[in-house]
Formats: sequence, C-alpha cells, structure tokens
Amino acid sequence: MELLVFGLNHRTAPVCIRERWALPREKSLRTLATLRDRLSPSEHVILSTCNRTEFYSHLPRARSPIATADDPLEQRRRLARFYLDGIALPDEIVDDPSHYYIHRQQAVVEHLFRVAGGLDSMILGEGEILRQIKQAFDVAREGQTAGRMFVRLFPEALRVGKQVRALTGIADGCITPGQAALRLAEGVLGDLARARVLVVGSGKVATITARSLLERGIGSFTVVNRTLERARELIAQLTAGEAARAESPRTLRGTARAWDELVDSVATADLVITSTGASEPVLARADIERAQTARAGAPLAIVDLAIPRDVAPDAAAIPGVSLFNIDDLNGVIHENVERRHSHVARAEDIVREQLGVFFGRLNYLQVDPVIRHLIERFEDIRLGTLQRALDRFPPELHASVDELTRQLVGRLIHFPIERLKSVRDMQGLGDAEIDFLKRLFLPES
Repeated sequence: MELLVFGLNHRTAPVCIRERWALPREKSLRTLATLRDRLSPSEHVILSTCNRTEFYSHLPRARSPIATADDPLEQRRRLARFYLDGIALPDEIVDDPSHYYIHRQQAVVEHLFRVAGGLDSMILGEGEILRQIKQAFDVAREGQTAGRMFVRLFPEALRVGKQVRALTGIADGCITPGQAALRLAEGVLGDLARARVLVVGSGKVATITARSLLERGIGSFTVVNRTLERARELIAQLTAGEAARAESPRTLRGTARAWDELVDSVATADLVITSTGASEPVLARADIERAQTARAGAPLAIVDLAIPRDVAPDAAAIPGVSLFNIDDLNGVIHENVERRHSHVARAEDIVREQLGVFFGRLNYLQVDPVIRHLIERFEDIRLGTLQRALDRFPPELHASVDELTRQLVGRLIHFPIERLKSVRDMQGLGDAEIDFLKRLFLPES
C-alpha cells in the first residue's frame, strides 16, 4: 500500500489558483465517492481550506496513478488529473506542476502533523486548522473513505496538534484572519471606532471576524447573509456574549439585512468584510461601482476572506476602493509571527517525536498478530504433546511435567519473540518484511 498526499497551498499557489481547487463539503463528498468507486481498496480524505487543498490517499502501490512515473513533474500532472473529476479547471492549470507538491509514506504523516501543529499555516500556530482537519476526517467517514489507516492517522494528528499548542507558546498572541483584516482596513480608514462596518456571511470566519470588530471597540455593524435568520442568530450570539462580560459590557447595535439588500448595504458602509461559501463572486464590479456612486466616491475598504473570492478582482480598479484578499494578510501576519518564531524548533521536535510514536504503534498493530500467533501455536503444540505423554507419568508428577514443558517452550520461543519485539519497537521492519512474516506465520495470510 502507498500513503501519499497531493496538494497546493498558500506557499505554492496564489489565491486565483487556490480558489479553483476549493472543495466545499458536498463537492468533497462527491469527489470522495468518485475516488472510492474508481480504486478499491483505497482510503481518501480531502482537506480544503482557504489556504490549501490536499488529497490524502492510502491505496495499492501497484495501482497508484504514479506507479509508472519516475519524473516528479509527470507525477504531479498525473495526480492533478487523477483527483480532478468533477472540478472544471483549464488544462494550463492542471498541467502546471509548479503549484503542487507530493509527499509519500512517512513524509505524509510528518506533513499532516506539521499542518495540525499550525507549522504550515499562513498564520503560524493558528488553531482553526484543527477544526478543519476534524471536519475533513468527519466528511471522509461519512463518505466511507476513511479506513484502518486514516482512522488511526487523523485522530493522532489532532492529538499532536493539541500537544504542540499545549507544550509551546507557538499560538500565544496568534492573530486571527479577522484581526489581520482590521489592521489592513486601519491602514486605509484610520481609527475604525466610528466606521460603518458590513459583514457579509455568518459562518465560522465571519463570526471570528465579528468578534475582532468588538475587540476594536466597534459597537455598530450590519450583517448580510443569504438566510436572514442566520444573520439574526449571529447578532444575537454576539450581543449575548457582550452582555455576559464581567467588566464594562457595551450595548451592541447589530442590524441583519436580507440578501437582496447586499449592494445597498455596501453603499452605507466604510468597511466591508466578506466570507461566504459561494462558488462565484457575490459582488461584481458593477455592484461596487453602483455602491461607490451612492457614496460619492468616499474611501471604501473591502477585505475578502473567502475562497473562492466573494468580490470580483477587477473591482480593485474602482476609484476610492481598496480591495484586499486573503493573500494580502501576509504582511500583517509576518510581523506577528516574528514574536512566536522561537517556539518553532520545539514544535518541530514534538512533531518528530510523535512521528516515531505513531509508526511504532503501526508496527505494533502489524507485528503483534504474528507474535500472538507464534505464542499460541507453540502452546497448542506443547499441550497436544503433553496430553499424549502424561499417561507415561504417575499422576503426582503431572503438574511438574506441565511446568517443565511450559518453561522449555518459553525458553525456546523467547529469542524469536524478543527479536520480533525489538525490531518492532525500533521500527526496523518494512512493509515487505511484515508481509513476509504474515505469510510465513499467519494461516489466513
């Protein structure tokens, strides 16, 4: 079996490429079903976030899409096409290998552990990736594409991610995308305390961003969502949280508006933060131009945190409009990372330590059935021989003969069992060696 991950992220591909690969939940389920039906037995998990889309697979090595490809560039092209069913992408994107990376076997586990630990995130140490990994694993289980390997690997990755944050300061003072977005907006609008703010969307990112608004002292904002009731729920949630503050609770003024009022809402805002799950832009250039006309061209900051993007990129050319996307957060994030960089080395050590623990456990799971079968087989032989021979001894010696044969068999089997345990614990057995042991000693193999 081959363990591999194929993907692209914020380091290898710009937002205009990443958004084409974005796979929301329903699309992930369809893609997983296609992969499951096309190649059996196999396991698959798709991790798709704002900053990455990664396909994790455990499949027969002989039937791997890259089994006959030695050239790394050709391997990337083949995997891009293998995972592409249901994703409409032009050939020039699919065949450009510069956007993609591949990890195989142990490197896959190390990569996933680093991702879970926040070491591969745009925002070093951010915790949102743990929720996203769990969600990806849950979707794979729902689609019945997470088998014996991934049922062990992904919960272990979540445990490692939590351990990294618990034992290091890598997440201390970690800013959220919403906080970074507000810093960008301040560069355009100055003090945001009196800014008119519009939040488009009501999901996780929108909620975190709205909380960042409150931290900045903004007490009045508008929420537009496709479902008006969900917008009201977000406002109620934030209002309740503010009222529960032990010190100096403020009165929030949140307004929920219907989806067909989106452009009118932009026209009455100074800052627009968008984060929906739409597959196409929800605000075209013409929409922003109409809003700017109503605003008489006053400065308008738009921070688009969505993947795919919510705002048409060409809206950036409209006078008075400052349009930022998620890649524009890099400058703000880099300043914040410097303060936590000293914790990276310890976090990397934890990942390496836990990598050894994980593969040690895998060796246990593979080798222990062989050890158990050897012990049971030797005991069966001892008991069979003993039963046939006991009649030659007087009854008062039966217990002694039983103990003598037990000790003799124990001594005979001690050396091979201890050698097996030693190489198991030191991760000294490869897949081929384990397969050989199973064929040699396990009758069902």
